[in-house]
Amino acid sequence: MIERIIAGGRLDPPYWPTKTYPCFVGREIQIPRTADVSRVITDRFRLTESAEVYAVSFKTDSTDFRDYWNLTVSGREVARNIHCLNYEEGLYFQVVLPVQAGQEIYFEFHTADGAARNIGIMLHLLSDPGVYLELVGTTDLGNYPDPPPELPGSGQPAYPPANGSISLPVAWSPFETASAAEAWASALGVHCNFAGKTDAANYVTEALALLFNTCGGFADMVMRYPLNINIKDGQGANGYFNPPTNEVVVSRTYPFQNAGTIAQAEYETGQKSSPHQLRTVIHEIGHWLHFHHAGESMFYQYSALDPDNYGSQTILSNADAAYISNHLCNYATKWFPIELIPETFTAKMTGVPVDSKIWEWYEQYGGFQCSGW
Repeated sequence: MIERIIAGGRLDPPYWPTKTYPCFVGREIQIPRTADVSRVITDRFRLTESAEVYAVSFKTDSTDFRDYWNLTVSGREVARNIHCLNYEEGLYFQVVLPVQAGQEIYFEFHTADGAARNIGIMLHLLSDPGVYLELVGTTDLGNYPDPPPELPGSGQPAYPPANGSISLPVAWSPFETASAAEAWASALGVHCNFAGKTDAANYVTEALALLFNTCGGFADMVMRYPLNINIKDGQGANGYFNPPTNEVVVSRTYPFQNAGTIAQAEYETGQKSSPHQLRTVIHEIGHWLHFHHAGESMFYQYSALDPDNYGSQTILSNADAAYISNHLCNYATKWFPIELIPETFTAKMTGVPVDSKIWEWYEQYGGFQCSGW
């Protein structure tokens, strides 16, 4: 009778261990800073001796709720999409998992941006007496672009207007040199590096003049928050916004001379919201305005709503995605709502009528509004 109760029950493996010697073995992973992209870091390691795993401890200095991790032991996934970033006392399995010497343990950590991270993972093990256990393996940090140069942080503008204020309207005409354009922008409190490209300098400064003169409140935002605009590698895109450095980037390979033709073609096919030649830089500044108007915390919460950024997954229903695509543009359905905000801002700034339902989304997710909108 006793055998029937015990056999196959809580006193049999995997509920009851077969090994008796406690052992705790850890690994540390240091993730360097890179460009502001999501990353996947993997760690594959093996035990030098057979053991039983009954818990895992995990800790990181990251406070980004978008980060998560997975753990697979001997081909069995035991932790999936764990967004809680500190289990220092241990995440207990309620069973013991036998791991033979040489069997792989696979740890995967997903970062949401390019900030540096320090990670520690520790296995709670049972082994045989007299056995010396080690974890042997390799960490793959992935191949990601180098981080952007250090730029002034948030807070008071690092490059205030030359006279302490911005007199509107601002005067603009095409510059003969990139350095002259940089000096003009600096006098308005915007730090620019045009990489010696005069066509890029005129493209960006014309957009800045448009925003200063027609978007009430833009000058106030420039006075309150650093705005850095650089011509550099676009990482496969025409441009991007990097929140930690308040940096707007326009790709050095962007066809500035043909910007109007390209914008018109993409507008006619429904890809983008505006046919205006300055669309690209206005869009990226729209990201910058959204970040500071909504606030850093809310901006990152909105960023986390889309499960895979520019992938096929989205929080939008098929009907809403079709509506946005038909009434604004297809690009606004990607990484929703992060890309809807600057696409709507760009349309509004360049005179493209904005549908009332699109505008409701824009207000709901904290889009910046110029005075009088």
